[in-house]
Amino acid sequence: MAQSSLQGDAVAAPLDRPCPICGGDECADMHTQRFVLPEDHPLRNGYKVVCCGRCGFVYASTPANQEDYDAFYAKFSKYEDNTTSTGSGVTPWDAERLEETAADLARFVPDRSARIVDIGCANGGLLAALKARGYENLCGVDPSPGCARYVRDQLGIEAYAGLLTRLPEEVGAVDAVLLSHVMEHVRELRPALEAVRAVMKPGAILYVEVPDATRYVEFLFAPFQDFNTEHINHFSPVSLANLLAVCGLEPIESGRRMLTTSPGMPYPAIYAVGVGSVTSSEGDGLTKDRTLKPAIEAYIAGSSRLLGAIDLKIQRALEQSGPILVWGAGQLAMKLLAETSLGQAEIAAFVDGNPIHHGKTIRGVPVLAPEQIRNMAHPILITSTLHEREIADRISQMGLSHRVLCLGAESDVRNSP
Repeated sequence: MAQSSLQGDAVAAPLDRPCPICGGDECADMHTQRFVLPEDHPLRNGYKVVCCGRCGFVYASTPANQEDYDAFYAKFSKYEDNTTSTGSGVTPWDAERLEETAADLARFVPDRSARIVDIGCANGGLLAALKARGYENLCGVDPSPGCARYVRDQLGIEAYAGLLTRLPEEVGAVDAVLLSHVMEHVRELRPALEAVRAVMKPGAILYVEVPDATRYVEFLFAPFQDFNTEHINHFSPVSLANLLAVCGLEPIESGRRMLTTSPGMPYPAIYAVGVGSVTSSEGDGLTKDRTLKPAIEAYIAGSSRLLGAIDLKIQRALEQSGPILVWGAGQLAMKLLAETSLGQAEIAAFVDGNPIHHGKTIRGVPVLAPEQIRNMAHPILITSTLHEREIADRISQMGLSHRVLCLGAESDVRNSP
């Protein structure tokens, strides 16, 4: 048999996870990402980012299995909090991008009585945008029972707690499946899309939207922001088309989007619309992705420089203070604890506005609600660059007199009541 045209450019490396698109097991190591996680976190404290030598896909070779990720999204979903996550449509910028997506979907599903299921619906922002356009037969599925309950009770839309690979029977046969910012989170990509195909009627469409990894470096606001515990697949237009092809889905349209995750924070995305085809393309029929690896290499270099600059700020902040309060128990904090001087700091408490974190401990230190630190006079270090201004404003609005240290600012911010 002739050697596949996709072979080459691989360095043998021990893998916890073969390529989730082509199944290749020879990959080049690109980066090792480490985290410090809360004590009861179901995922692992790090993984390797690798590039498949066969098809060129870049992904996390993580030792966590699909059951670990299912447990994480069922019990630790940040998407239950409308104020700190995207997907609910509560904020103006989130509502705008969901309305744009709904308008696009209307081109492919003009029948307002069509059965549409949004898998990974979070708090239902996209479903609400479709409902406002007159769609009557909507259904949401999310691993978080809290999200499913919110969609039912607050939006009046049918919704169930369930997993992508084990969809609730109530979903039934559907005319359209929506996977908006879901597939970057899924460990077992091909089984997931096979489960989706099983509920698609003949002629049904699949809409997939994911972050655009080829443009990560152009929108770099926090070091390694896209190498987090949740995003374990890094797609380009080529790799997204390859995924649909190996699952027997024919792309009928694809393109790029620009999202806003918070004021002044654009985020690049790509999408593809597919319909079922008779045959699937196996590894030898895929297009080798030659754009993704150099784009990720540039992103890693830029993130490393940014991480070094942040570490210097942390070092200077720690020289001027004793114990500190760390505001933020999210992705950046978990990286900074593992990779910078913050790991050696004396931390009195972590603070976070999302109730999902309250009551947890990180290295034995409690995570508190903002209201619980009024009598703690330690300086506050904000470990979020995406929401830094919002957090600083909240501290001021609360009347807290703590000294505030901002990683993304040129100087400290001092608040007074």
